Amino acid sequence: MARPKSVPGYLHHKASGRAFVRINGTNIYLGPYNSKASKEEYNRIRKEWLTNDGQLIGNSTAKEPITVNGLCIEYLKHAKVYYRKNGKITPEVNKIEVACRLLHEHCGELPAIEFTRRHLKAIRQSVIDRGWKRKTVNERIGHVKRIFKWACEAIDLPASVYQELQILSGLKKGRSVCPESEKVLPVPYDIVEKTLPFCSPVIADMARVQYLAGMRPGEICAIRFCDINRSGDVWEFDYREHKTSHHGHDRTIWFGSRAQAILTPYLMDASDDPEKYLFSPRDTVRMANIEKREKRKTKVQPSQISRAKKNPKVGPGTRYAVQSYRQALQRAAEKAGVELWSPNQLRHTRATEIRKEYGLEAAQIILGHEKADVTQIYAERDKQKGIDIMRAIG
Repeated sequence: MARPKSVPGYLHHKASGRAFVRINGTNIYLGPYNSKASKEEYNRIRKEWLTNDGQLIGNSTAKEPITVNGLCIEYLKHAKVYYRKNGKITPEVNKIEVACRLLHEHCGELPAIEFTRRHLKAIRQSVIDRGWKRKTVNERIGHVKRIFKWACEAIDLPASVYQELQILSGLKKGRSVCPESEKVLPVPYDIVEKTLPFCSPVIADMARVQYLAGMRPGEICAIRFCDINRSGDVWEFDYREHKTSHHGHDRTIWFGSRAQAILTPYLMDASDDPEKYLFSPRDTVRMANIEKREKRKTKVQPSQISRAKKNPKVGPGTRYAVQSYRQALQRAAEKAGVELWSPNQLRHTRATEIRKEYGLEAAQIILGHEKADVTQIYAERDKQKGIDIMRAIG
C-alpha cells in the first residue's frame, strides 16, 4: 500500500520574513509570514493540491509570485487598451506611468502580494517631500490603489492586499504639509489683446475662437471640418473626445457670428478633406514661410526656392497638442511683456463674463458643466438657451 502524501505545510523563510509552501520540491512564496494574505494564499494552494492529487494546475503557481514591477508592466498593457478614445490613448495613461515609476523606485522587486499600506505611505511621504501639490499626491496614490484593485481581479492577487491599502485615506485640505493647487483665475482680456499680435496667425485665431465659445484648450485643438453643423445661424460643434463621453454625456459647443467669421477661411481650406483639423502646426509653418518670402528684399536664388526636405523624419503635426498651444501663447505673452497666462484662464474669463450678464446656469450650459438629474426636457431647454446666448454675443 502506497504511503499517503503529507499535506504541504505553511513554512517560514526566516531570511526574508516570508511565508512559503514547498510543492514538488519548489518553494512558492506567499507573502509576509503570519499575514492574512499569506494564509489565504496558502489555503488556496493547499486546496488545489488536495483536489488535483498532489499537483498544481496553473503554471504560474509553481513560480515566484509576481513582483510590483511585473504588476506595473501588466497594468500598463491593460491601461493602454482601456484608456482610449477614438482609437487614441488618453492622458490618463501618462498619470498611470508616473504612479508606476513611483512603485518601481520604492519597491519594484517586492512581491506584489507583500505590498502593504506601510509601503504606500512611504511612497506618499516621498512625493510630499518633493513638494507636490496635495491634489496631485492624492491622485497618484489613488492610481497606485487602482493598480492593485485591478490585480485582484485580473491576476488573482488576494483581495486583502487591496483592502489594506484602502485604510490609507487621502490628504485633507488644510490638514497636511502639502501646498494647495493655485486656482485658475480669469485673465484680463486687455492682456490677451496685447499678447495676440505676438502669436502666429493660427494660434491667435485659436485663442479668439476659444474665448468666444468658452472652450477648453483640448476642444479648440480638436475641431475638424466634419464636426461642425452649419445648418443654422448658430453653428454647432459636437465634441466627441471630451473627458466624460464614456459616461454617455454629450458636449455641444456653439459658434456665434464673430466666431464664424474667424472659422470660415479655415473651413474653406479644409473643404476637400473633412477629416482635417482646422488648426494645425503645418498651416502655421506654411504661413510663416509665406510671410518670410513676402518680406524678403533680395532676389530668391534658384537653390533657395524650396529648401524643404522631401521625406523629413519629423515634420509639423496635423493638429496642435494642448501643451504646444499653451507654450505658444506663453511665449507670445513673454514677448509682449505681459504676465504669462494659460488657455484655461481664457475659458474662465469668458465664463465670468457670461455668468455676470446671463447668470450661473447660462455659464454652466456654455462651458459644458454637467448637472445632476438632468432630464431630456431640461437638456433641450439648455441647448436652446446656449444657442440663444451665442446668437446674442457672437
